[in-house]
Amino acid sequence: MADVGKVSIIIAAFNVAEFIQTAVASALHQSYLNTEVIVVDDGSVDGTLAKLSEYSGNKRLRIIKKENEGLSSARNVGLQHSTGKYVMFMDGDDYIEGDLAETCCRCFSSDHTEMVFFGYDSLNARNKKLSRGISKVYQHQILSGQNVLKLLATNKLNNYSWSFMSKRSLFDAIKTPVFPEKVYFEDIGSTYKIIKQAKYISFIKPVLYHYMQRAASITKTPSEKQAEDLQTIKNRILTDLGNSLDKESLNTWIFFIDIAIYQILSYKPFKESEQLREVRIRIVKNLPRTSSRIVKLKWLCIKFGFYKFLYPTMARLRWL
Repeated sequence: MADVGKVSIIIAAFNVAEFIQTAVASALHQSYLNTEVIVVDDGSVDGTLAKLSEYSGNKRLRIIKKENEGLSSARNVGLQHSTGKYVMFMDGDDYIEGDLAETCCRCFSSDHTEMVFFGYDSLNARNKKLSRGISKVYQHQILSGQNVLKLLATNKLNNYSWSFMSKRSLFDAIKTPVFPEKVYFEDIGSTYKIIKQAKYISFIKPVLYHYMQRAASITKTPSEKQAEDLQTIKNRILTDLGNSLDKESLNTWIFFIDIAIYQILSYKPFKESEQLREVRIRIVKNLPRTSSRIVKLKWLCIKFGFYKFLYPTMARLRWL
């Protein structure tokens, strides 16, 4: 296809020596040739950088070493050093299909698209598929940024920062750092900012990204800081989108964040708190009309006070 501009693929890496070569190789071996790959090593101590030595002569690869400051910091640094017209992010233990950049660039060249969401799947350590992303309802559609915000708000679209490619101009329009640093759930606090800048967003069917769900990459034990960070993100969403989203969509989003806060605070080691009781009251009062059966089940469990006893079972069923 014709060259429509450089694509920057930014890989944030921390202690992924076992996987980084696969990630980098998949980014370098794209059918669309006008690409640059930027690896930001966030203070790895397991030999991740050494694994990249075989690529030292590749002119399309840049390696940036920094102190450990977290995933968001690594992504922000990578974005600052990138030069592409189009930008996407990867985690250092994932990999992408060889035609990802070309497939997205076809969308950018053929319509007014500023952002492309592509299919992805989640794999476990044995490469077994756990789930697949992007509902068939949205595949092959071009939607307004406003409509996509509603999908995000009503839990019909995931927040993952690696699930799309977008024009660099969308990032440049955001004044503050795109990814909030030193907080959990940074994707929730960043993706909506990018979507908000876009007029037209495409959804395509092919599974082009493979997310590796490793035990080391999952925060299994809830912490009170996670609840605090979610509350901070919730407040930012209310401030940033109070005039951009209809009341029902915004309230639905806040409901889902409150559910997540409740899940964290109801974790067994935590004592019953006034905050937990306040969150429970908000949840019980505000069940959205469009809730799925699983959401309604969670709501019933919270309403009648036995959610925490079902927490382990729901976690195994991936209902959290």
